[in-house]
Amino acid sequence: MLSIEQIRHYPFFKGLSEDELQMLAGCMTKRCFNKNAYIYHQGNPAINLYLIESGMVRLFFCNDTGNEFIMNLVGPGSVIGHSLAMNNQPRLLGAAAQLPTVLLSIPRENLLHILETSRQLTFNLAIEFAEMQRKLLLHYQSFIMTGMEGRTALLLLHIGEGEKDELDLPISQTELAGWLGISRGGLNRTLIRFQKLGLICLEGSKIYILDRERLAALAEGLSVTDL
Repeated sequence: MLSIEQIRHYPFFKGLSEDELQMLAGCMTKRCFNKNAYIYHQGNPAINLYLIESGMVRLFFCNDTGNEFIMNLVGPGSVIGHSLAMNNQPRLLGAAAQLPTVLLSIPRENLLHILETSRQLTFNLAIEFAEMQRKLLLHYQSFIMTGMEGRTALLLLHIGEGEKDELDLPISQTELAGWLGISRGGLNRTLIRFQKLGLICLEGSKIYILDRERLAALAEGLSVTDL
């Protein structure tokens, strides 16, 4: 059981009454995961919704041989596991702690009970679904309409979401390349090219975004030669 003060700052609970917050806090638990510990696996029943208090979570799917393919990285304030928890379907993605992570867990049955009477929480959940769909469509669009440079630019902007220009990448370049559907060598050449164009600066595992506007233009389909 948590206190109201531990949960009221989450965007997912924006606009809820004190009574609604108290109901949620009363059924929530805190769980801690070490780096690379699995939170749930692809195919598991969706019995909980999670909010990320700290750390970072890797969302992924596996092929028939067990190889992981990253779909997204999400950090503090994000909600995971909510879509399939609503209709009790097996999870399509797995989730693991990319960094040491603390999660707040809400059992599916408790969440559904509160949703029956809370119009605001239902509205907030709809916003979460809409944002998830928007990001999924942008990701799909980048694969269909942009090349290697466009996909890389979009991913850098995604990791640096919220005007964060210093990116300390929590995954290897091999994992990053797999996320983009390109080779590690292709990713390395693209990052070096971006640096020569003054779009980014590479320093070890860190990437500094220098020109967010031109990266956004690449992500929208503009060719590097037209920058």
